[in-house]
Order: sequence, then structure tokens, then C-alpha cells
Amino acid sequence: MSKIDLVNSPPYTNLTFVQIEETLGKSVIIKLKDGETFEGYLYNIDPVTFTVILLQTGDLHTIDELPSKYKILIIKNFDISEFKVNNNRDAISRNLLDSVVSKYTEDYTINSEKMRQRREKLISLFTSQRIPVTHDENDSIIHILGRAHIAPPYVVSSIECDNEIILERVKNMITQLPLD
Repeated sequence: MSKIDLVNSPPYTNLTFVQIEETLGKSVIIKLKDGETFEGYLYNIDPVTFTVILLQTGDLHTIDELPSKYKILIIKNFDISEFKVNNNRDAISRNLLDSVVSKYTEDYTINSEKMRQRREKLISLFTSQRIPVTHDENDSIIHILGRAHIAPPYVVSSIECDNEIILERVKNMITQLPLD
């Protein structure tokens, strides 16, 4: 394949499936419309929405070993002003990328130990603030004030509440709890 240097949005949205596949694992630099820049390894580009999934590594590693520190960023198409493939860095193999992303998926199933611990921490957080919490070991959902309901994985996006004031307070409290 020819060298891909893509700059100025939205040329990466013109990539074919073959070009997307060939770019996976390569180092890319993404500049957002607000000026913020991210660099990492391309995990995927959604061919419908053109959302970019990027793996950022926090340490030096070889292209054949798993980095010890990393984070996964999901960047929406409408936020991107520039997308550039950095051909000066080695790519990471697709198998290594897949192993990073799928490494901890079992931790986020409803009955996992990690979810049980997160649930207990969340219940403790609300009860320490003297906020009424209803929960049952046979029900994975936590009920707050009888109005807000938090389902696994117990993050802001998993809250259901029809009262805006309660919803905002519950969201603020959940953000205090680290994701671990």
C-alpha cells in the first residue's frame, strides 16, 4: 500500500475498507477542533460514523509486547479537525491491539468480581452521604431515593432518572468513584 498521510478533515472519511484495515495499528496524530492533539495507535475507524478508536500508550515498548500502561480513547468524527498517520513510528500488530482491548472485558460482566466491588463501593458512597439506597443481592440495579436507578457497569451513562435535580446529584457522586 502507498504511504498514507492524511491531513485536514475529513479525508480520512474517504478511506476504503481496505485502507482502514491497512492503517490499523499504525501511529496516528489526531487534532481536535478545539486544538487538543492526541497521538496513539489506531485500533479502528467505524466505517459508518467514522468514530476513531485510539490506543494511547504510557510507556516505551516494542511492537511485539503489550504496553504496561495504556488507555483507549474514542473520538467522534465531528470533533476531529485533522487526522494524520505518523509513518515515522513502527506500527503495533493487530493481534497485540486486540489483546489489549479484550484483556479485561470479563471484568465488566454483570456478575464479575469487579462489578460486585464497584457496586459495593457505590452503595457505601451513597450511604456515607446519608442518601437512601435500596439494593438487593438478587438485583444488580441500585435504587437511589426511589427515583434514580443505576445498572451495571455503574457509570454515569447507566443512570435512569426522571428527576433532573436527583439525576445531576447522582451523576456528580458517581464521578467521585474511580473506575479502577
